[in-house]
Amino acid sequence: MEPQKIVEYLQRIPAFENLTGARGELMLYHIAEVVEERTFAKGQWLFGQGDVIEGVHLIVEGQVRLTHIDRMGVKYQVSDEGPGYVSGEDALLMGDFHDYTVTALETVTTLFISRDTFKTVLDDHPHLRRNLKIDPEIQKRRVLQEFDWLRDGEWMIFAVRRHWVRFWRRVLPPLLLLLLMIPVIVALLISEHLIFRLAGGILLLPIIALLLLMAWIYLDWRNDLFALTTQRVVHFERIWPFKEFFAETPLDNIEDIYEVRPSLAANLLDYGSLLLQTAGETVHIDMDQVPNTHYLREVIFREIERSKAREMLRSFGAIRETLAKRLEIKLSDAETLGEPVPPSYESPSVASVPQLLIGGIREYFFPHSWVVSADGGTIIWRRFWFAGFMRHLRFLIPLLLLTVGGGAFILANLHQEYILWVLTAWLFLETVLLGMLIWFIEDWHNDFFELTPSRIILVMQKPLLLEESRKETTLDNIQNISFSVPSVPARLLDYGHVTLETAGPQGKFKLQWLRHPQKVQQAISKRQREFLQRQNQVESQQRQEEMLNWFSTYDTLRKQTQKT
Repeated sequence: MEPQKIVEYLQRIPAFENLTGARGELMLYHIAEVVEERTFAKGQWLFGQGDVIEGVHLIVEGQVRLTHIDRMGVKYQVSDEGPGYVSGEDALLMGDFHDYTVTALETVTTLFISRDTFKTVLDDHPHLRRNLKIDPEIQKRRVLQEFDWLRDGEWMIFAVRRHWVRFWRRVLPPLLLLLLMIPVIVALLISEHLIFRLAGGILLLPIIALLLLMAWIYLDWRNDLFALTTQRVVHFERIWPFKEFFAETPLDNIEDIYEVRPSLAANLLDYGSLLLQTAGETVHIDMDQVPNTHYLREVIFREIERSKAREMLRSFGAIRETLAKRLEIKLSDAETLGEPVPPSYESPSVASVPQLLIGGIREYFFPHSWVVSADGGTIIWRRFWFAGFMRHLRFLIPLLLLTVGGGAFILANLHQEYILWVLTAWLFLETVLLGMLIWFIEDWHNDFFELTPSRIILVMQKPLLLEESRKETTLDNIQNISFSVPSVPARLLDYGHVTLETAGPQGKFKLQWLRHPQKVQQAISKRQREFLQRQNQVESQQRQEEMLNWFSTYDTLRKQTQKT
């Protein structure tokens, strides 16, 4: 197709409405360079519901039908569309999933702009971005994609702070106190008496403290976010500069959402709370004192429906693949599920004896906090040695003082008659303190937390094999995952606690004093999602086999009936 004709079609896409005049037309010609012309035969899918949106389609010839499958597997015909229909426009700037399957009713020709190639155009022509007509919601979502905890193939839907009423309730007392103090301080500073001016200068210190407190309240309010993605609901809070908190629950776990507006002020100012209910109990990611609760509730329910519909479609796709294998029909690559590529690992090099000795000493006193098995299937976390070191100072400091002080005293009094008794007592105390120190070091790093592809296991061991206990649960029992950084040293050295809340009688699993708690939380969350996907595939395969057995039995009986 000629570039001029492509430009005429591109002008029909709403995102390019502002590209007018000579400069706008020049920008459209730059976009036309990456436009692909695609043809689809009758009955062929342009794309399927649940597929990742790869770019925008503009129909130039032919008719298509839009269909949608809901979470229960019921198929609906949405509409029929013809030339001029645009689909996937938002994907030019933001990733997401298709909500419809679009099927060609006849031979269809489209102009397709890939999101990746369009990004290249934007990078080459930065002024183009400023002239695009971007939906405000898409613009907000693009900014929110900067969160580092997002997974591959996961996109932000919204992130919201608590309502500004929450901020003003906290900041109002120090603000009022500040307003009351300012006239007093001004009166003292302009006084003719030196003593009053000195008092006014001293009172400036509380003013500075109140200003710092108000700034801290603002940062604390600003860094407290509730977020919805295409996979989960997240509560992220950074209590600056001391600690941070992260909790999440998958969309599939949410059964209902209760909206509460507790007062007249909440209704007038449009804020309230959303209580998220799971199959087990109320999760601890309740969105309290957030604005636009009606809208947020609708959006969360919409994403839950989309998530469950995509899960249903995955099941249908697996059934299609199984039937194709049974009937020896070859599916195209677009219709089959990709097999995971096994990870590759390098063979470890052989260490020398001194290296092994140094490594053994290092591993005893400063053990690795994060160890992955050779096949990548199991992760073992141990408590961070620094947190244990700080706790062991109660034994280490007396031991050092006794060693240095007692040793110096004995050397200075070697010729005294009583020195033998002092030496005996000194050696006894040294042995006791050293034994206690080693005991607590052993007790600290004997405990570990193990993550397998299907389970989380807590192993608690006492030294000398005196006691060992194991607490474990399957990943599908985990309802909520959160992490916390309890102090300033923990924040500086990046260690803290990870808490798992389960649906069963196991209750809470608290993984304490772990290095990189955010990464631990993300690793468990990722494993949980992979496990649930495998579980859904197994259940789907079981249903497929049952259906195929029914079909096979029916076919056999039908043939027998025809013979008779």
